[in-house]
Order: sequence, then structure tokens, then C-alpha cells
Amino acid sequence: MFEGVLDHLPPLEGCLYCHAEGTTSLSESRKILGFGSDYPTLRCSHCDSVALLDYDPHDSHNWRIRYRRVNHDPLYYYVSIYLGKAGWLSAKDALAASTNGFIQRQRVQQAWDGMLDWLQPVVLNPPLSSMNPAERVFLTLRAVTLQQAPPPGILVRPDDGAVLDSGKFYVTDQRLHLLGQRRNWWHELDMIHRVDYDDRSWSIVVDTLEEALLFRGTNAPDQYDAQLVATVVEKLWELC
Repeated sequence: MFEGVLDHLPPLEGCLYCHAEGTTSLSESRKILGFGSDYPTLRCSHCDSVALLDYDPHDSHNWRIRYRRVNHDPLYYYVSIYLGKAGWLSAKDALAASTNGFIQRQRVQQAWDGMLDWLQPVVLNPPLSSMNPAERVFLTLRAVTLQQAPPPGILVRPDDGAVLDSGKFYVTDQRLHLLGQRRNWWHELDMIHRVDYDDRSWSIVVDTLEEALLFRGTNAPDQYDAQLVATVVEKLWELC
């Protein structure tokens, strides 16, 4: 069934999910008691991802893919969201998500290694009123909220605390700044207590003398993803 097609099918040149080469195999669909899929199954022996593949045997560029099982290791954070949870993706969209996932994984590794120059940090001119003149801005993020940090607990959600403000958020080599709708907020990096992220958002908890506060931003396609934000903040916190 696949003769003459496998050599030219783009996903088989390398795994879209983990980018390993020579690890994918395609098998015919199997149905048991009428249950199963009509599409062939694409498997990767390196990351153990499993996807359904729909393609035109006469046109190797006309295909789409849907992942059924994926590896949730933090290494694959980006692709687990944009490939693993996306449903059916066209060839164009799947290849774009795979390419972006590879770039994101390299950037996260660079951040862990303390290589942050690719972020092209800048000194604002003029700086915010809460900034020192020499502070370098590494991240600028929109639609960030500041809220009271909820007390720790199993059933507590990150957004349970009362919202205090929202606005544009700056991460520098010295401080966290929120240019809020109500006022400007700033905290030294050494006031950070915890940095977290999941598939929807990132959060930073800071301890003040009065209370614990939480900065939170959601994943958005046109901004840095939550894992990358958290990694950069953690590295700057470590280096401060």
C-alpha cells in the first residue's frame, strides 16, 4: 500500500515531534471488532509519539496529521501543545509547528546555559520611572496581571487571588516591572519566591514585606511561550 510513497513522505524524513531522524515508521490501520482508524499510523521509536496520517498517495505534499499519543517531557513542551493538542493539522501548519518547536527547544537550552544575548536586551531611553538607567530589558510581555498570591493548597488555582492590576511587563537583569493601569509596580529579582509554568500560562511569585504577589501571563502565539518566559526569569534570578 505504501510502496513508492514512503521515500517521499515528508514526516518520514524525521520525526516532527522530537526531530530525530530515521526513527519513524508507518503501519497500516488495524480495526478490532469494527473499532479503530481508517488512517495509517506513524510512530517514532525515539520519543514514542503516535500519529494518524492522512495523505494522497499521488501527491506527497498533500497530507495532514493528527497526534494520538505524545511525550510530555518538558523537553517537548512547545510541540506537545501545538502538535499534540491541535487535532488535525495540514502539512503546512504541522511543519511550521515542528520548526517553531525545534527553535524553541534550542532557545530554552540556551537560556538554561545562561546564553541570553539572542534576546537582544536593550536599555530603554528614557527608562521607566521605576528603572535604573542601566537596567537591560530581556523580556517585554503584554497583558500580564498582578494579583495576590493564593495560599498554598491542593485545590487552590493560580488565578484564585484577587487581581490588583494588569498591563505591560518588563523583565530586566535587575527587576520585574509592571506598567499597570493603576500604577507602576516593580520588584527586585531577589524577591522572587517561585517561578512556575504549565501549558496555559506562566507565573512568578514575589515576597514583599506585606504579602506575596503573583505575576501571571497566558500563552499567546505572538509572544514568548510560558516555558521560555519561566526559564529566562529563573536564569536571570539565578544570576542576579
